[in-house]
Amino acid sequence: MRHRLKGRKLGRTTAHREAMERNLVTSLFVYGRVTTTVTRAKEFRGAAEHLITLAKRGGVANLRRILSVVQDKKVAKKLIEDIAKRFKDRPGGYTRIVKFGGSRWDGEGRGWSAWNRLGDNGPRAIWELVDRKPPEEEQRLAGRGKLAQQDDEKRRLEKKGKAKAKAGAKG
Repeated sequence: MRHRLKGRKLGRTTAHREAMERNLVTSLFVYGRVTTTVTRAKEFRGAAEHLITLAKRGGVANLRRILSVVQDKKVAKKLIEDIAKRFKDRPGGYTRIVKFGGSRWDGEGRGWSAWNRLGDNGPRAIWELVDRKPPEEEQRLAGRGKLAQQDDEKRRLEKKGKAKAKAGAKG
């Protein structure tokens, strides 16, 4: 019997399941939306919502608790400075799960993206933040993607220019 045993095993070892949780939750915060299976989204929804609640509370201890799951300082910073502020007045329910349509064989012709997963026919879903920004903006805030790389390049060039100006002033 499974008395007092919470959570789904998802056919994985504990270490693999925990790593998958960290990766999926981090991806959700980076992109604002993740395509996954319904079961995974339901299982990890509580972890993501708890991290947003911790970010809303603020403080060093909560930052450390967030970093124990997210493990990327830029994403943790985005979580505290951006995502927590978006949900400041919301008491909960920060994410939603939108299920895709049926399988390849049901004949409804909804397109390949709505199909269940090949191999085990697992139902797929979109797991997203309720209040999200465009994908490019989400990635930039998390320090990822082309826009973030361009910002980093600009900062690097500005530092280089300031260093040359200082060297010229001294000499």
